[in-house]
Amino acid sequence: MAEVEREWWIDDAGRNTLKGVYDDPDNPVVLPDEYILDFLRTIPEARESFNRLYPTMLPEEKERLDTLSMSALYIQPDIKVVEDRFQARQNTVGIHTTGPNGGTRLGGNRGYN
Repeated sequence: MAEVEREWWIDDAGRNTLKGVYDDPDNPVVLPDEYILDFLRTIPEARESFNRLYPTMLPEEKERLDTLSMSALYIQPDIKVVEDRFQARQNTVGIHTTGPNGGTRLGGNRGYN
């Protein structure tokens, strides 16, 4: 039987640990802000799961998480995003089509046409 993949923020009891609002006894905070910030800064899977779970949160929970994400502007970017941006910059390098040979590589043939 295949094992079902679970979201990073869901604990063994099935609770979403991002949930909760300070000053609401009916919806208490599960994880303190410091823990959430630390996990978001250091664990890529936590960031990905956060982005998937955020739309399912209550408006007041989103407000709390928005405040957290604003204070976490220095979260380490996902390495895949960094690499993709670097590669995109390399793919947009100009092609030289001016000069005495018009970009035909005549005169500077180094073993290829």
